[in-house]
Formats: sequence, C-alpha cells, structure tokens
Amino acid sequence: MPNATVNGVEIDYEISGSGVPALFIHGGFGGPGTTLVAQNRNDADLLPADKVMTISYDRRSAGQSEYNLSHYTVADLAADARALLAHLGINRSIIVGSSMGGMVAQQYALDYPQHVEALALINTGTNLMDATPFGPAMQEDVKQAAEVGDRAFFESGKDALRNPPSGRLFTRPTPEAEEQLRQRTEALNAALQVTPDDDLFTYSTGMLRNQGAFIGFDYAPRLSEIKMPVCVVHGNADTVVPFDYGKALHNGIPQSELFEIDGANHGVLGWPDAADAFREWVLRNIATPQAVS
Repeated sequence: MPNATVNGVEIDYEISGSGVPALFIHGGFGGPGTTLVAQNRNDADLLPADKVMTISYDRRSAGQSEYNLSHYTVADLAADARALLAHLGINRSIIVGSSMGGMVAQQYALDYPQHVEALALINTGTNLMDATPFGPAMQEDVKQAAEVGDRAFFESGKDALRNPPSGRLFTRPTPEAEEQLRQRTEALNAALQVTPDDDLFTYSTGMLRNQGAFIGFDYAPRLSEIKMPVCVVHGNADTVVPFDYGKALHNGIPQSELFEIDGANHGVLGWPDAADAFREWVLRNIATPQAVS
C-alpha cells in the first residue's frame, strides 16, 4: 500500500477503480490484531470499478499506518481522513463509515459537509462507547491506564494480550468467511507469541488511544444537521451494535434511507442483501449528484 504523511501522521492507503471517489473508514480500534496479520477487507469488491474509485486506508494506530501514542479524539480521526483526501486532490467524495468508523464518518460529515457527496453509515450509531456490549469495559481500560500509567497497564495485561479469548463476537455469513476467519485467527495467535514486548506495548497502547478517542462523543443531538443523502445499513441480528442504533440514525437524519437486513449480524456488508442494497444506493447517488452548498 502507498502511504502519505497527512495531519502529522503517516497513513497507509489503497486506491482501486476510477470514477466518483468513495472513502471507506473502517471500524475497530486498531492494535495488534490489525497490524500483525493482514486485514480481510473487501471494500474494492463492493462497487463497480468503472464507476467508483474506492479508497481504503488504515486509521492511525491501526493496520500499517503510524502508531501515534499521543492522545487524540474522533475529530482528529476525521481530520486525518480529510487531509488524506486533500492529499489525493479529492474535493468531494462519498464517505462510508462502518462500526466505529461510522462515528468518524458522522464527525467528518458535520465538520466538512461541503466535501461530502453522500454518506453511508454501516452497522454503526451515534455513541458506541456508553451502552454497547463492548463500550463500558473499554472506557474502564482507558481510565485504568491513565491512573497507573501505560507501561504498568500493559505489563498487567500482557499475558491476556498474547492469549486472547477464542470466543466469537459475531457470526460470519458463509462457511468460506468462517474459514477465512479461522485461518486469520490462527495466524494472529502465532504472531502474538513471537512479537517483542516493546512492539506489543506500542500496538496495545495505540489501541487504547483509539478507544479513548471516542469517549464522550454522541452525535444524536446533531443528526438533524446532516443534510446530504445518507444510507443506513444495519442487520437486525447485530449482537455488537444493536439494530436500534441504526434505527435511531435513520430517525434523526432528514435525508436518510434505512436498509434493514434480516438475520444479518455485525459486518453486515458481508451479507449479499446488504451489499446489493449499498451498491444500488451508491449508483443511484452517482447518477444524481448533489449540488455543492
């Protein structure tokens, strides 16, 4: 992947296809699970390469991008995305945010509305750090690390980092996807055993910084300010970000369409019905682009 230093951080990115640009902002919190083994993203396969330029990138402290251990917020993550697109000479684009990336996408749409052609919010919500199954525990980790220090917090949890629990957060839509996940998990577990402590400290602390970036942000009071076309895609069997979060987005955003995917869990674009709905929405909005306000 090529890289660029934008907003003071070195960011790895990838471009495929040509046409209307669409920036994909991935979910998660970075850390060792994203850096030690290759990601299995299929962004480039979702949209027709002759109509859409798909831009994927690793957020700071994730994947192959720079691990920046300073403290930052989701507004900085949105600024990273804007700076990357500016570096690429792209003024307006479709913004696609998945899971935690959906919070970055909402911040982007609020901070840079003149640069957004349309907005896609995929299995996400306005505030994923307060009441989701994972948010409160992550907030407690961030608090503990601040109290005892990053190195002491790392040492206390080092063994758990090297031996993560084997339970699944969510199911995959096909046997092939399940097998891909199994192989990736095996590769990650092997890599964790041989990663030097100093590297593991950097990756895990970067993950903490990403978790901390989202604390205190809730876009519910500002949803009515989002004026561009928006699609919300959410599975009604999502066990990570419950479907009610997607409904709240749709109810709060004036020009939004909600695509409820029956029986789909988190990672909803892996389900064919979700991918088809998303693709149709993108192509419809390409055909009728919005005027610059």
